[in-house]
Amino acid sequence: MLQDDISVFISNLYKYLVGKDDYVHGLLIKKHSGNLVNLGDLSFPNTVKSWQELLNAEELQNNSDKTFLKFIDKNVSDVIQASQNWEMSVVKATELNNRIYLFLDRTKAISIGLQSALKNNNLLLHKLNKVTNLVKVDPKCVEDSSVTYLRLKYLTEVVKNLCLVNDIDEDHNIIVTSRHNDNDRTVFCGTVLNSKTGLKENLITAEEYIKLRQDEMTLIAQHKYGVRVSTDVKWREFIAHLGESAVAFEMLQTRSSGPVKVHFDASGGSSKGAAFILYNCARLETMIRTFNERVADGSYPDLPSLYNVDLSLLTDEDEWSIIFTYIMAVASLIRNTVDMNGVCEFRPHLICNFLSGMVKVFSQYYRRVRILTEPRKHLLPIMFARIHMLIILNDTLKMCLKILNIKSVSQMYTVFYCAIARSDWLAEDSRVRPNGRRVWPPAASRFA
Repeated sequence: MLQDDISVFISNLYKYLVGKDDYVHGLLIKKHSGNLVNLGDLSFPNTVKSWQELLNAEELQNNSDKTFLKFIDKNVSDVIQASQNWEMSVVKATELNNRIYLFLDRTKAISIGLQSALKNNNLLLHKLNKVTNLVKVDPKCVEDSSVTYLRLKYLTEVVKNLCLVNDIDEDHNIIVTSRHNDNDRTVFCGTVLNSKTGLKENLITAEEYIKLRQDEMTLIAQHKYGVRVSTDVKWREFIAHLGESAVAFEMLQTRSSGPVKVHFDASGGSSKGAAFILYNCARLETMIRTFNERVADGSYPDLPSLYNVDLSLLTDEDEWSIIFTYIMAVASLIRNTVDMNGVCEFRPHLICNFLSGMVKVFSQYYRRVRILTEPRKHLLPIMFARIHMLIILNDTLKMCLKILNIKSVSQMYTVFYCAIARSDWLAEDSRVRPNGRRVWPPAASRFA
């Protein structure tokens, strides 16, 4: 079972507040995903009405005018004190507009979260290496070259992966179909529509659609970055990979049971989502590889183990967002991608949304914070902490892509993809000290 430290904290809080762990009312305690510095990491309503289903009805009638905390004879200090016995604890609690906002002990949470992520990623990889025969394509869906059938094939492979990571192993097969069916063991795959006509796309084949996205990627490389790719074999291989990934992401980023509207032209910008994710995957791969090369040539000392790194140095708001909002949320994300209680629903679009948000935060962090610093003794501890965080982030990103059956940017392609980003990195590395010397390391050192 995946370790979900945030859910454990929420469970402890429920037990403390109402004496029971009640996930039916799980929305009462809300995990935040933005503005964490001002509104804290979690919150819950401080009105009796919000909690009335979990409270004693008799006592409630005589105390309906009290706040929730007063009703249970507690205050924010009590919550903080009680949490000191939990793995993750609260260091601050405030009340605003009838809500209690909780601020976690970040150092403790980061340490626990990163250690759990290491175990979770290893466990997920082990599960994905298994084989399942549980999921089948509906034999009544005629295999053809249509884009709708392409979506059906993509969805089928992802449903297999979601069954593996959620330990779904039942006697009856799960059927993925594009035909309406009342069977409670079927997953419906929506039609692919042309966004201009609003009708089912029957004119463009799956092969033509993939070629369209590959051409779009080529144009991005040529016109935006001035890269000549059309005659280079490796570039063509990479563009082919990127175009296929863009198509898969586009097919999966909409709820699978609903139709997906596609711009079947090279000006719709439909590839940007997948391209941006893989672009940041390349950034991570290259940064980690460069660090390892610096260790190998003696510029940096060996990276200490995660348990011997000072994680309290990770104080940047984006670092907390990366860890709390994304790395620590994977277990909950995986659990929410499947619902087998009376229905048969798989939600790979949640992973697509998760990845888009994650790389957005990482990208702004990457542009603002220098990770690979000069090899000075006082700078090494925070660099080590950040490298560990980014290694785990990279593994998390690649794991999510693997669940979506999308190949991450491999080592053989990283150098080519980073060439596209060369102008971005050159601009970042152009900063100089007052004495006129370039900030270490020079831009060229980032490319193997």
